Amino acid sequence: MKERLAAILAADAAGYSRLMAADQRRALAALDACRELFRGLVQSHAGRIVDTAGDSVLAVFDSATEAVHAALAIQKRLEAAAGDLRYRIGIHVGDVAEKADGSVYGDGVNVAARLQALAKPGEVAVSDAVRTAARGRVDALFVDQGEQAVKNMPAPVRWYCAAAPRSRGGATDPSARSAAQVVSLPSIAVLPFKTTATDPEQAAFADGVRIDIQGALVKIAGLALMAVATTNTYRNKDVSPQQAAAEMGVRYVLEGLVQKAGQRARIHVTLTDGPAGQVLWSEHYDCTLDESFEAQDEITEKVVTALDVKLMSGEQARVWRKTLKDPRTREYYYKGIHEFMKGSKEANAAARELFELTAKLAPHTSLGLTMVAFTHWLDVFRGWAASPAKSLELAAQAAEPALRMEDADGQAHAVMGHIHLLRREHARALEVAEQAVCLRPSCANSNAQFGNILYYCGRPAEAADRVRQAMRFSPIHPPFFKAVLASSCKEMREWDDATKAAKDLLRMKPDDVDARLVLTEAALAAGDKAGAAQYAEEIRKLQPQFSLAAWAQRQPYRDPAVLERILVRLREAGLS
Repeated sequence: MKERLAAILAADAAGYSRLMAADQRRALAALDACRELFRGLVQSHAGRIVDTAGDSVLAVFDSATEAVHAALAIQKRLEAAAGDLRYRIGIHVGDVAEKADGSVYGDGVNVAARLQALAKPGEVAVSDAVRTAARGRVDALFVDQGEQAVKNMPAPVRWYCAAAPRSRGGATDPSARSAAQVVSLPSIAVLPFKTTATDPEQAAFADGVRIDIQGALVKIAGLALMAVATTNTYRNKDVSPQQAAAEMGVRYVLEGLVQKAGQRARIHVTLTDGPAGQVLWSEHYDCTLDESFEAQDEITEKVVTALDVKLMSGEQARVWRKTLKDPRTREYYYKGIHEFMKGSKEANAAARELFELTAKLAPHTSLGLTMVAFTHWLDVFRGWAASPAKSLELAAQAAEPALRMEDADGQAHAVMGHIHLLRREHARALEVAEQAVCLRPSCANSNAQFGNILYYCGRPAEAADRVRQAMRFSPIHPPFFKAVLASSCKEMREWDDATKAAKDLLRMKPDDVDARLVLTEAALAAGDKAGAAQYAEEIRKLQPQFSLAAWAQRQPYRDPAVLERILVRLREAGLS
């Protein structure tokens, strides 16, 4: 028996037992066909099958890259065949013990099997080691699924869903689908909470909780909230969330049920996606009531935080709401975020004032200072600063103390990485931005900002992965995310994806020049010189003083040749 490092692919058929019970002959034929498919594609990618017990497949490869190539090819063929069986596939790189008969054992096999169990039918689940080895070498997206505790493993396993990028035919990968759903604002109606008794006191308490939640949601900028007068018409009506959503024209419906006995109360809340008819979140809260209303306020805060995470700001909302306990300070911060997301010079200045107030009222947290730094950096990056050097210095002055604060959540590192980027300190920019993601892997802003730095450092495929992941983390995101995605896809010559992202960006920000620059290049790539000239003319109308030279001076590409290629194409369209 010898030990070696190998890439292990573990696969298991979904629904085989059910098919076997229904039609044994058909099940065996389907299994034989799938095994033949696995055998051919595994061999064509320099792997070998070592076991086919039951409806499972175990294969070994010398290369993680080839293992991922094989898995994606298998899933693509199985999907195209639309047969009776779909497979879950897991891949891990680790040490295995190989016997003389070719069979393999060890932790590498065990982890691959655990990853396979995490995947959905038709998916490929890979470990962090596989993603690190294959990223940039495989035409695939690696969508972070976080850490997962698995059976018989001493530590949680970080895993990724590997998916082929969207084809030109229009099929979308999982992360692209979620990103495509966020162009419009989420809309929600809070229905009158129900009670389990006709007691007027209980009904008044239920209404109080509902109105508190409604009032708190109003302060979350960017959320379209149905007015109380409209939702009150549903009091004592037996309607489904789907019907209420359709009648009011909203996407989400929040329902509540209050059970009260003396000073004890239990509140059930449920969030439903109306058009999909799917419950997205459900929770109950127990409390003891007193005259101070503190328990009621605490429940309101928990519900609103959960909705903010689910519908608006992603997991970073938990940090914001936990850190900024004072309602007035939190309101300034959220208004600042709303202005910052608009991406205009005037809105950026307004956001900075609100973030400066946040920093003044909450001096011991990094949130206000970090966002002050971001606004100064954006002034430089967009060419809005009267003195770029001064604005860059002000950005550093705000970011540096935020880096050292106890609650630093990675965003200060992200802006510091961009300061290094504008100083053309590319290696340092990458290092600091990666630290930002390590501090808070689920932070949308840190991932998107890291993506932007990766793009300028000549790694557009990784940049696109990062920003798509950021969009998954934050359902409502600034136009900046789409700008990074559009530019990254453009540099990979994925023109359809670049065009879609740029047009999405224009829907969010109709006066955006960067979107039109991407569309100009895309039109030229398609041989549409008239279309490219039209986009160039729109840029001149939006910014009569637009200059390629001034724009290029603000573009911190690590490789000057990349910038020169872009300039050649833009000049061809008539920009000068």
